[in-house]
Amino acid sequence: MTKGPRRLLGAAGLLLALAAPALAASAAPRIEYQDFTLPNGLRVLISTDHAVPVAVVSLIFDAGGRNETPGHSGFAHLFEHLMFEGSQNVPRGGFDRMLESYGGENNASTHEDFALYYEEMPSNAVPVALWLDSDRVGALNVSKEAVKNQIEVVKEEKRLSVDNRPYGPMLGLDISSRSFSNWQNAHAVIGSAEDLDASSLEDVRDFFKAYYAPANAVLAVVGDVDPSEVKRWVTDLFGQLPKREKPAAPDTTEPEPGSGQRFELKDPQAKLPALALSWKGMPARGSADFNALVLLGRALFAGKSSRLYQELVKNSKVAVELDGGLGFPVCDASDYKSPALFGAFVIHKAEASPDKVKDLLAAQLARVAAEGLPEAELRRVKTKFRSDWILSQQTSLGRAEKLLMAALLDGDPEAANGLDRYMAVSPEDIRRVAGRYLKADLANVFVLSPGGAR
Repeated sequence: MTKGPRRLLGAAGLLLALAAPALAASAAPRIEYQDFTLPNGLRVLISTDHAVPVAVVSLIFDAGGRNETPGHSGFAHLFEHLMFEGSQNVPRGGFDRMLESYGGENNASTHEDFALYYEEMPSNAVPVALWLDSDRVGALNVSKEAVKNQIEVVKEEKRLSVDNRPYGPMLGLDISSRSFSNWQNAHAVIGSAEDLDASSLEDVRDFFKAYYAPANAVLAVVGDVDPSEVKRWVTDLFGQLPKREKPAAPDTTEPEPGSGQRFELKDPQAKLPALALSWKGMPARGSADFNALVLLGRALFAGKSSRLYQELVKNSKVAVELDGGLGFPVCDASDYKSPALFGAFVIHKAEASPDKVKDLLAAQLARVAAEGLPEAELRRVKTKFRSDWILSQQTSLGRAEKLLMAALLDGDPEAANGLDRYMAVSPEDIRRVAGRYLKADLANVFVLSPGGAR
């Protein structure tokens, strides 16, 4: 089963959540950090917090699904597994055992635009975690046996999490593959069994050599640490890794969106029908329109007070569950570069026609495009967004992830302190982006019926 990031709230986070209304009026605390780069190209971020004697060591690689090539889908995700298969100095299973013997834990996740690894431990074990990471980056066991074992694990994961999960193929495969035109964006990160089975050992090793180079990664050490000690440890352990050129960025350009298409899907695992809409042509990460669409997604889909929950579940009573927003269903708005989709997904009652559900959804979007959001509604969305932002940086892991994604995806770790750009969004901004990007005739429409065969 693939490892995925875990969010640890803790006592401090719980108190903060209870105090969220009061905090909403205050500025988010800055994440202070030091930033340096080794001669081999590895960028390093250090952020200290001596409140508790714990720390996080985390690596992010510019090695997501979009970095793959046709015929080699799933390689990025495969390495999420192979990175725990042992190395020249650590046997299979030894990474977890050694870290756990110090009271630590670890995890990893693969995304469209990156792969993320972390270890969380008592701060006196930071040198151990750094050694473990430098060892597997420098001397990973990419053997025929290890690759074969993990390909079978990945195939089973795909069967469980996508193929045999209600609505899994629709959300995990169909929407992306039929919304995007460029293969780099259209294929699923989890990959295909056919590609994995057909891959050679040399193909797999070539991917690791290219994408797990120091210059293609950012390392963060966050928590109860001495920056001067960390710099010395990192320089000693990672500085010995050979310098390799950063691979060229993939071409992810998409044609301008045209009129949307309609797709009819079957799902033998689903119990109720579902409707999904997707829009292409979303703005670049960090732009004013991007920030406005993030908040619009929250206003439409986040929680029981959201517009679409109130309209589709409470008022018209046609839906039982919904989700969506910028990045959906491929990823979250916070963890992609571009391009992305803006998606909507509704599980609705059998007696409600998909066209009725679509019309109700489109009517809400048209209303926002005409009127924007009232100040009070936008203020409520911003308050919750600010609260979530502050909560996300209450742990060393949360701060490490923010810094790493800002450094890799925005090109500047300072973007981790960029809450103000969302707080500057106006009702007019919301109105503008709704009218520009979410026109009804540009939406791809996916109608899913329960039963039958795919």
